[in-house]
Amino acid sequence: MQKKIESSAFWKKVRFKYKLFFFNENTLEEVFAFRVSLWSGFWTIAAFALILIALTATVIINTPIRNYLPGYMDAEIRQTMVLNALRTDSLEQVIRVQSQYINNVNDFIRGNSPIAKVTHLDSLSAPVSLDDLKASAGMQQFIRDYEKKYPKKKE
Repeated sequence: MQKKIESSAFWKKVRFKYKLFFFNENTLEEVFAFRVSLWSGFWTIAAFALILIALTATVIINTPIRNYLPGYMDAEIRQTMVLNALRTDSLEQVIRVQSQYINNVNDFIRGNSPIAKVTHLDSLSAPVSLDDLKASAGMQQFIRDYEKKYPKKKE
């Protein structure tokens, strides 16, 4: 019997109506008033929260924001990301080759690189040592003849 009385008291307390007034502070004139209970306040807040959740979910689902959530990325976007990564890698390689080319041209212009090192334009993009250049049999014979004809002068 005690439980029934407590339950009844709880529902009376929850459904008890209060009158809420809004006054103009300067004139003390009543601007707005309405009756509210804890029960109606709870349902009003719950409805507002539900509408806010539904609105947020709709915005996330129907805009590209969903791609920032894990597991929602489209296959098209993944493919674009992979292509962009490959392009970036290719551009890094091109920049590396061009930088080496510019350094080799600068060395050549300053005289730090022998002219024998430059055989064609592509050789400027990669450093080549004189040991890497192999002379043909005819070239070796020419070098021997040249050295016999014009021996090096001792200083």
